[in-house]
Amino acid sequence: MSAQDWVKKAEELAKQHPQQADQLLDRVEDEIEERTGHKFDEQVEQGTDAVRRSYGGSDGRERKQARPKGDQQK
Repeated sequence: MSAQDWVKKAEELAKQHPQQADQLLDRVEDEIEERTGHKFDEQVEQGTDAVRRSYGGSDGRERKQARPKGDQQK
């Protein structure tokens, strides 16, 4: 299976399960922001928002404001 096949499969699964995909992106976003010392928060948010739009997920900014700062869902 090629990398492109994996990406297509991931997109299909995210469209079928947007809530779970949103949760995963939240955790990934938090981890990246923490590891980079929050130096690239805006770029990370832009990237995750683009991914969310690709599968019809929720707006990341709304989700981030609803969560307390530092809420890690591990």
